[in-house]
Amino acid sequence: MRIIAVLSILLCLFSFAGKAEEPSLNWFTSLDKALEAAQEASKPLLVDFYASWCAPCKIMDKEVYSDPALVAAISRKFLPVRIDFDKQEDMVRKYAVEQLPSIVFTDSYGTELFRYVGLVNAKGLADIIRALPEDVTEFNNFSKVLREDKNNFAALYGMGKKLRSANLFRPSNEYFVKALRTASGKNDPRQRAAILIEMGWNHLDVKDSKEAVKIFERFLKEFPHSESKPVALLGLGQAYALTAARDKAKKHLREVIGQYPDSDAAQKARKILDGLQ
Repeated sequence: MRIIAVLSILLCLFSFAGKAEEPSLNWFTSLDKALEAAQEASKPLLVDFYASWCAPCKIMDKEVYSDPALVAAISRKFLPVRIDFDKQEDMVRKYAVEQLPSIVFTDSYGTELFRYVGLVNAKGLADIIRALPEDVTEFNNFSKVLREDKNNFAALYGMGKKLRSANLFRPSNEYFVKALRTASGKNDPRQRAAILIEMGWNHLDVKDSKEAVKIFERFLKEFPHSESKPVALLGLGQAYALTAARDKAKKHLREVIGQYPDSDAAQKARKILDGLQ
C-alpha cells in the first residue's frame, strides 16, 4: 500500500511538473501607472478597451491574448494596459473610443500612434505589432514638448514627419493639419509648402484619392512657382488615376513630363502614363 501511495504522489508531481505554465499578459489597469513605467523604460503602450458585456472582447481574451507567440511579442515590445469601458469613462473620453474592442497604441507619454477597432485574430494583431515602431524615443521627445506647448510648430511638424516615416499616414496628417494652423504654418511659405506636399502623399498612401486631389490642387494654387511643383503635379496625376479620371490624370502627368522632362517626377509620370494607355 505504501508503495502504491508513493507512486501515486510521484505521478502527481510529474504531472504538475510536466504542465508548463501558460504565458499571459501582465496587464496594467491604471494608465497613469503604465505611463510612469513606460517613460522609465522608454516603451510604447498597447491600450486595450474592453467591457464585460462585449462578446468580441471575450473572444479576444480566449483566442488572441492567450496565444503564446503573441503574448511574447506584446510583452517584448509594449507595456499592455486594459481599460474598462464602463468604469474608466475618463480614459474612454480621452481617446474618443466609441466601439469595442478598440486597441490604441501610444508612445511612452500616451500620445496615440495608431488604433485598431474591431475583432482581430492573433496573426492579424501580430502583423500590426510587427509593423509598429519599437523605438519611440523621437515620438517621446516630441510629445514632451507638446505637453508644454501644444502649438509648438517644430514639434508638430516633426511628429508628423516621424509618423509618416513609420507609415502611420493618417495620424501623420493630423499633426500636419495642426502645424498648418500655427503662426509658422500660416506665415512661412517654404514650411507650408513642404507640409502640403507630405499631406498629399499621405492621402495617396492610404488610397484616399479625393483628399489627395484637394491637397495637391491647394498646393498648386498657393505655390504655382514652387520648386516642388513637379512633385505636386505627379501626385495630382496619380490621385486622378486612382479616381478613374483618366483624362485629368493624363493631362497632369503630361504636364510634368513637358515642363520638367529630366526630373525624377517626370520618370515616374512616364511609367504611370504607360499604365493608363
